Parts: sequence; C-alpha cells; structure tokens
Amino acid sequence: MMLLLRELKIMLRSPAGAIQSLMFAVLVIALFPLAITPDPDQLEPLGIGLIWVVTLLSCLLAADKSLASDYADGSLEQMVLSDYPLWWVCLVKSMAHWVSCALPLLLMAPILGGMLAMPLDRIVWLMASLILGSPILSLFCILGAMLTVGLNQSSALLPILIAPFLVPTLILGTQWATTGGEAFYGYMLAALLCLSLVTLPFATAVVAKIAVSR
Repeated sequence: MMLLLRELKIMLRSPAGAIQSLMFAVLVIALFPLAITPDPDQLEPLGIGLIWVVTLLSCLLAADKSLASDYADGSLEQMVLSDYPLWWVCLVKSMAHWVSCALPLLLMAPILGGMLAMPLDRIVWLMASLILGSPILSLFCILGAMLTVGLNQSSALLPILIAPFLVPTLILGTQWATTGGEAFYGYMLAALLCLSLVTLPFATAVVAKIAVSR
C-alpha cells in the first residue's frame, strides 16, 4: 500500500503526463466529426471503436514516461533491490499507469460518447468493456516501458514492440461493447485480464532486473 501511495503522490506532483493523454483523447474525439461527418447516424457506429483506439494510443503515449524518471534518478534500481517483491513493484507501476491514464478516460467516456452521438446503453457497455480491458493495456504498457527504458529512441520502440499484443484486447473490448454484452466476448476479455494479472507482473520483474544491469 505504501508503494502505491508513493506512486500516486508522484503522479499528483507531476500530472502533465495524465493531462497530456486526456487532452490527446479529447482532441481526437472532438476533431473526428469535423474530419469525417457530423451526421449522428454515421458517427454512432464508429464511437466504440474510436474511443477504444484513442484509449489504447493514450496508454502507449504515457507509458514511456512512467519509468524514464525512475531510471534516470536511480529509483528503479532501488526498487529492484528493495524488500518489496519485484512483481508487486511492477504491478503497482501498472496500477499507477492505469490511474493516471486509463481512469480519466474511463470517467470521461460518457462525455466522449455523447460527442459521438452514442446512446446511453452503448456508453454503458463501452465503460464496462474499458473497466475490464484497460488494465490489460496498462500491464502491457509497463512491460514495454521496462523493455525499452534507458534505450535510445525508446518512445519509438515501445509502440512497435507492444502494439501487436494489445490487438486481442482491442478486438474483444470493442466486440463486447458493440454486441451489447455478448457473453463470449465478455468471458474472453475477463479471462485475458486474469491471465495478464498472473503473468505480466512476473515477466516485467524479470525484464526490470535486466534493465538495471545493462
């Protein structure tokens, strides 16, 4: 708990990354009708997919900054050497990334959906799919950030490495919301979340040890 509070305090002291991700999402959603069409009948079918893609890109945008300062000031090495289990440290990092990046978008989903003429029932299913799917995005983003931390052009490498692994989450999340909660997609998304929770923190911990030793 203390580790999570530390991460949240750091996030509150430097909220620029969270604000940047949120503003990116709002700008894309606001400009999309101007570029395509303002017709609600044409916007509404695209709403769920667009908000999911924007959420995915926002998470990737914020991932590189999640560990850069920790690596630069030596905090990452101290975390590896600390008494906390390293998998727990990596899980907390993922939770902090989710709180700073995905949670604001989740809370903004009704407004973003309204901007795309989405009816209330589709917004509800969109939020449900984001609740299950966005933690998976954060877990993979922290894994990718750990893989590329300290490398030249890490911000360019991270999306290339991680984006393919996010595609199943994107497909399941959008399909579950689009079909109005079809059980198959919901079960698959929940299973993917459980699998990610029990594997990715440990994989990230292994990568963290490699990152601090290079």
